[in-house]
Amino acid sequence: MLKIREYRKKRKLTIKELAELSGMSISYISQIERGEIDPSLSSLRKIANAFQIPLYMLLDDVEVMGNLTLRKDQQIITYSEDNNVSYRFLTPLPSPAYSPEALLIAFEVAPHSQDSITPIRHHSEEMIYVIEGELTVQIGETDIVLQTGDTTVIQKDLPHICKNKGDMPAKGISSISPPVWGRMDLTNT
Repeated sequence: MLKIREYRKKRKLTIKELAELSGMSISYISQIERGEIDPSLSSLRKIANAFQIPLYMLLDDVEVMGNLTLRKDQQIITYSEDNNVSYRFLTPLPSPAYSPEALLIAFEVAPHSQDSITPIRHHSEEMIYVIEGELTVQIGETDIVLQTGDTTVIQKDLPHICKNKGDMPAKGISSISPPVWGRMDLTNT
């Protein structure tokens, strides 16, 4: 279950106020809070931005074993708004007992899709490794085409989009450090 209601109440916001801050409808926020619908990644970003917190802070804590082992069934999965991109958190999210220095995320981009409508920019370094398929990483005005086994690094604060222009899914792993995913600025560059 998401922690949206918990954060909203801590900040003494009504559902209407959160809807206005996030640009979403009251009904949509209410349905998310009651667990009636699963919000898209884009919606979670908007809510996290309204609270001025990283997106992953809205996700439930997972039970982490003493050695920080995270079993497959404990990993959190989120999706892009159009459901064409999935993200699986491979490392534990922050908790009172643990604050990670980086996040490791497995992703899959459906054919002829991209991870966001406009370039995103975050104040963290991101490394991308392609496990399967082909992924075009647009950093600023430069397109970098990654094949299976290729890697690239996106430096801090550079606008970027990941695109799958092919007919097969593109799968990979991304490492983001420091873990500020969710406090990304959407930019039209």
